[in-house]
Amino acid sequence: MSRHLFPLALILLALTPASAWAQEASDRSIVETVERAPRIGDDERYIQFSPFVQFDGGWASSSPRDLVGEADRRNGEVRRGRLYVDFGYDDLGGRLTVDFANLETSPVTYAYLNYKLNETLTLQGGYQTVPFSMQQMMGSRSATFAENGLNAGLQLSDGTGIAALAGGERWSLSGGVFGGDINDQPFDDGVTLAARGSYAPYLEGADAVHFGLGLAGGFDRQEPLSFSGGVGTNLVSASPVSTGDFDGSAELLSLNVEFAATLGRLTLQSEYTLSRVDALDDGSATVHGGYASALLFLTDDHRKYEASSGQFEQVKPAHAVTKGGIGAFEIGARFDALDLTDADDGGSELAGTAILNWYPTDILRFTASHTYTQVNDGPNEGDRVNATLLRAAIIY
Repeated sequence: MSRHLFPLALILLALTPASAWAQEASDRSIVETVERAPRIGDDERYIQFSPFVQFDGGWASSSPRDLVGEADRRNGEVRRGRLYVDFGYDDLGGRLTVDFANLETSPVTYAYLNYKLNETLTLQGGYQTVPFSMQQMMGSRSATFAENGLNAGLQLSDGTGIAALAGGERWSLSGGVFGGDINDQPFDDGVTLAARGSYAPYLEGADAVHFGLGLAGGFDRQEPLSFSGGVGTNLVSASPVSTGDFDGSAELLSLNVEFAATLGRLTLQSEYTLSRVDALDDGSATVHGGYASALLFLTDDHRKYEASSGQFEQVKPAHAVTKGGIGAFEIGARFDALDLTDADDGGSELAGTAILNWYPTDILRFTASHTYTQVNDGPNEGDRVNATLLRAAIIY
């Protein structure tokens, strides 16, 4: 099957378990039915199928010109074509997510089971997001910007392991022990210990102020470890700054600090990451980076914050197009910095991103963003990249 047909296939697959779901949906309007992920069962015992399709297109230019390859100057792809399968059976639950757009490289996005011990504490085992960073925990369905900040290259993302997840009215705390990527070497590349905590000192109505802290340590890593930057879009493969490989048994210690707020139509989000790598064969280096962003709804909308998990949720427009409104419009800007100069052949870069988001309905999102990147230090000092990204997404 062609890669471009995968998104259609997974949506059709999600709609196939329709007998019980269609009966339940008969009392709802067509719009309500289409915008609700197919589910069999009730709130306590169910299986739910949630498609997520993301189409990217864009163009880029650079100085010098050969920094961006000719194939990347105008490009387009199905970035993600996922099917989330979630189930619950009383206190037992789980998720399996397959990405049909990336079957050859990373077919499994999530694969875990969880058990709810009480209203506060849940145990979760399998391939999951490592609790360390707000932007990583939010994932691509709820992300405020099209791409994560440059410091994402210093952060842990997913791993196979066991975690404990706890949360209350104003706080969240999670941590666990993890191996590697289930699509590659889940248990053959050392052990990572990670924990993340968050607290909302201000929580009034829909408004909130958030602080978070993540700590992680990776030990006895055998695969080569390296760090690199980006240019604001996955369509361009260029990395203006990067380090060489740290080979041999390596240790990686990381710290991540978060601040975020949702105040009326305004959303603020920022993180700073500091990582220290010590490798047996290639010495050591301290690398760091962060971002600061602000977004503003032009319509009467508000981004929801969930204190028990310490993250923002997917935007649901107050006046959707399907209900006679215009949806939610949002503009924003982000400043990024990444410093890899402590590593051999490393460098530093700065980037600025402007973005426009339109959420016409609960399940649709259109994004236009432009990122300007400049290298300030290192072998590629003075290099510049301008990259524009256009994105359309169907998000259940």
